Amino acid sequence: MNLYGSMIPIPSLRFNYSSNYAVSSSPRQGLKQFGPYDYDIFDKCEIRCGIIYPRCSENIKTAFVSELLNGSRYFGGFQKLFRIPLVLKEEQAITDESEKGIKMAINNLINRDLDIFFIITSSSNTPIYRICKAELLANGIPSQVVTEKKLQNSSQRQWILENIALASYAKVGGTPWVVANPIKKNQLVLGVSRVQDKSKRFFVGFVTLFTQDGDFILMHSKAPVIKWNEYIDGLEELITEAINEYENKKGTPEEIIIHFHKRPGDKELEAIENALENENREIPYALLHLNEYSNFRLFDSSDTTFVPESGWKVELSRHESILLLDGRAGDRRRKMGVPKVLDIRIDKRSTLPIDSFPMLIEQIYSFARVNWRGFNAAAIPITLNYSKLIANMAVNVGMANWNQIIASGKLRDKSWFL
Repeated sequence: MNLYGSMIPIPSLRFNYSSNYAVSSSPRQGLKQFGPYDYDIFDKCEIRCGIIYPRCSENIKTAFVSELLNGSRYFGGFQKLFRIPLVLKEEQAITDESEKGIKMAINNLINRDLDIFFIITSSSNTPIYRICKAELLANGIPSQVVTEKKLQNSSQRQWILENIALASYAKVGGTPWVVANPIKKNQLVLGVSRVQDKSKRFFVGFVTLFTQDGDFILMHSKAPVIKWNEYIDGLEELITEAINEYENKKGTPEEIIIHFHKRPGDKELEAIENALENENREIPYALLHLNEYSNFRLFDSSDTTFVPESGWKVELSRHESILLLDGRAGDRRRKMGVPKVLDIRIDKRSTLPIDSFPMLIEQIYSFARVNWRGFNAAAIPITLNYSKLIANMAVNVGMANWNQIIASGKLRDKSWFL
């Protein structure tokens, strides 16, 4: 059996909503040169933040705020990178990191019209992360938690601050960059996934919506349910409502692409098909399964590391390809070990022609470049990565808190889960 591979070119990124020329292959250099993609259309004139920190960490807090706002060595500061001021409006010191102390601090600041909270913790093992996320997200406010240990690492602090700034800008609704996508069609790309809580009792289904160039539109979910059949029924309704919301924002899509995080069951596929075909919609669609636990591996015998460059695609059949995202960039790779590949299959029930499959593979590759969690974030498509982050968040905050977060609806168009 002969298998043939090809290299997908590294996509360019776009940094200005109104200009096709503000492009760069480097997210860091692109931001420095052009500013964020939504600079001209961002709906805020400043980003108002608050900070909660242990009273014994006053010096660490002061240094963190100063360097985040004004810069540290290579990192030029929040405003210089995103062209909008980050303003510290409120701060609250806590004497202990107990649940009572944390909730009291949050309650003192919750109604101060803040866009984001920064939380400094003494240790990653404290309950502050779970409590802060649950309390703040239920009130529609994103947060960024950082440990003292990270801030005390002077050699890495400039890069840590830069990544915190990037994630924070996205969490408040900003769009740092998108793919400089030549596709002119109005495509809706959905990431579909589900999660169970720690007791394996509750099911939660959710979808993330993106444009064809990787611009995050919104996250849509429903209240947790106990029975599988309730989840299936809710999934059809979830997809239908998500498409309706997209149409209200962006118009009727010409094509719908669906990425599954987990291997879908037949009932899930039926529910999604029903949602796509109801209300007399005749929109062509593709159903893609993205399996990150493939048994396949790729090697490059011409390199001493045997690790191929990122972007290699190998066709296994007309309906299945493997894609290497975690490979070398030139002669370097940040990780050790054998890189995993993404095993991508297009379901035969898809109504988009099979000839579009190679283009959909390239789109998945480009979606790995629109990861706003950090400048060196893992090479993984956002439809897959965001699903994993949301699933982890749902489990961490608990089903009751998740229900409050979804019911409030205040964070649906923000990447609060980064």
